[in-house]
Amino acid sequence: MRALRQCEASGGTPCFSVVFPDGTTENVGAADSGDAVAFRVTIRTRRAARAVAGLQEYAIADAFLDSEIDVEGNFLAVMDMRQHMTDRHPLWWFLRFAIPKLLGQVRNDNRLTPRHYNHGNDFYFDFLDRDHRLYSQALYRGDDETLEAAAAHKLENAWQRLRLQPGSRVLDVGAGWGSFSSFAAGRGADVTGLTLSSEQLAFLEKMAAQGGRPGAMRPRLENVYEHRPDQPYDAVVILGVMEHLPHYERLLAHLATLLRDDGRVYMDFAANRTKYASSSFSYRHVFEGNHSLVHMPGLVAAINQGPFEMVGIDNDRHSYFLTLRDWALNLEAAAPDLAARYGERTVRLFRLYLWGTARCMQAGLIESYRVVLQKSAGRESDLIGLR
Repeated sequence: MRALRQCEASGGTPCFSVVFPDGTTENVGAADSGDAVAFRVTIRTRRAARAVAGLQEYAIADAFLDSEIDVEGNFLAVMDMRQHMTDRHPLWWFLRFAIPKLLGQVRNDNRLTPRHYNHGNDFYFDFLDRDHRLYSQALYRGDDETLEAAAAHKLENAWQRLRLQPGSRVLDVGAGWGSFSSFAAGRGADVTGLTLSSEQLAFLEKMAAQGGRPGAMRPRLENVYEHRPDQPYDAVVILGVMEHLPHYERLLAHLATLLRDDGRVYMDFAANRTKYASSSFSYRHVFEGNHSLVHMPGLVAAINQGPFEMVGIDNDRHSYFLTLRDWALNLEAAAPDLAARYGERTVRLFRLYLWGTARCMQAGLIESYRVVLQKSAGRESDLIGLR
């Protein structure tokens, strides 16, 4: 309680109650003055109590994953307590970058990236939109729009910005569960979809085999850096995958070899003003390795060094907040069933990840963008046109 009272004294603390292992309850914040209690934290073990007393973010999160801390109420408000916590783990930080150096980036990506996506396809389908299973920010036209409508709007926007038409050859980097691949093939495009997840590949192969689309879906278990097509693509789409591709100059140089002249790249992503500034919880439990939210100055600098130019940039921060909020609400509704099938720890992991990222987007602690590039730098302006 001394540690929590210090948080209270520093300001910015939501009203909440704490239940200790011996059953006693204390209020923190302005709850004693009659303000509504935003959430309740139940501390079940002495280890969890020590984590809270030390205000150690990773230790508290770890105790939550192990069911030694429970939370009821407004999870977005819970995340405001992070401002009072520390997260210093220099050895983990060193290993995060040393291991990719030793193994090589491609081998490291092939080893670690699938871990986030192999929890089981049905696990994700219980919180993603029902129509397209889009695992990147949807594009909302209003705060009350449904997740499904916003996902469809996002895919339509990508199709239009890439100037696709029946017969277009498209590379879908990190194809997920086929949201864009299926959408584009349904309009007659020929789409090659890359994934590093065996779970996703099995789903994509089954989807492709069902047919019924005027275009083609060609799923492959392959790293983008190892992909060598027989002929160049008309467009490349990278939805929510740039965070796994932190070496921008290398990536853009490779994409340039995959695209025809005047071809376009559509990418969207979460961003941070400091590169690699993710929490220890994130890089140890959510996206392992040297995953990084996109650093916009670094990305722009890399674009300026190659054959690409930006033809569009949009801020998606509020849309990403709404997407994460809707995913988290879907997860909460399905939590009992998901816990029975996939384990309580997995559900708790995604509760922290989705609500935590939602609050960061809402509060402006992280950002989100859509960027459209064209392989047309130094060439005639009519290649770009007016849209």
